[in-house]
Amino acid sequence: MPSDGPCVFTGRTAIYFGNEDYFDDQNGHLLLPNTPAPVCDKTAGALVALGRSDLFISPSTYFYNGGGCC
Repeated sequence: MPSDGPCVFTGRTAIYFGNEDYFDDQNGHLLLPNTPAPVCDKTAGALVALGRSDLFISPSTYFYNGGGCC
C-alpha cells in the first residue's frame, strides 16, 4: 500500500495540452501532449491541485478497463 493511500480508479482521464514535449509532475507521472491517460482519483486530485490551465482532468465515468498510472 502506498504511504499516501490506495489508488482507486473511477474512470478519470488526464490530458496535457501544453506546448512542451511532455508534462512531468515529478511524482512519477508523465503526460504526452494530447494523449489521454487513465489516472486514479488520488493522482487526478493532485493534478487538479496544481491549478494548471494546460491540464484537463475528466470527472469520474465509473468505467475502467485496465491500465492506469499507479
